[in-house]
Amino acid sequence: MPGKLRWTFALLIVSLSLSGCNVDVQGEGQNKNVDVHTVFGDISVRTSDKGVDTGLPVYPGAKLLQGDSDESGSADVNVGTSFVGVHVKAAKYESKDAPQAVVDFYRDELGKFGTVVACNGDVNFEGEPKQPVCKEDSGSGEIQLVTGTEDNHRMVSVKPRGAGSEFAVVAIQIDERD
Repeated sequence: MPGKLRWTFALLIVSLSLSGCNVDVQGEGQNKNVDVHTVFGDISVRTSDKGVDTGLPVYPGAKLLQGDSDESGSADVNVGTSFVGVHVKAAKYESKDAPQAVVDFYRDELGKFGTVVACNGDVNFEGEPKQPVCKEDSGSGEIQLVTGTEDNHRMVSVKPRGAGSEFAVVAIQIDERD
């Protein structure tokens, strides 16, 4: 297919897919609700300055880490198509306590959901069902704690921040649809 024709075809496909697109934005600042409906599926994003329920408690005394003036420290995201559904809940916090105290707290909390894998680097999922395994050490000082399977897991990532800690708490659920 010649270059000009290929770009015209691509533009036509994008135009057709967007013609069936509906975007609804409600709220402002750090508390926004965005819903996108397309012929391919739906996306729903909820942000809040109060955090989201990841199924794990918030470390005692921690504060939600806020981004820029209109950026929330937490989000609840749902993506659904006829093939797959993905639900991600994430929140970022800061604490005056040392990273090891936060790691110890979340190792106990995550243990309620199954075996906890702790990594000083990135995490992969291997085997069947896909279980968390440590990749190579990143040397960043960040510690990842993970429990569950690739399709349904919780993760806490802790790193130093000044004299205290910064950490993210994430819950991910993937539903494959037939």
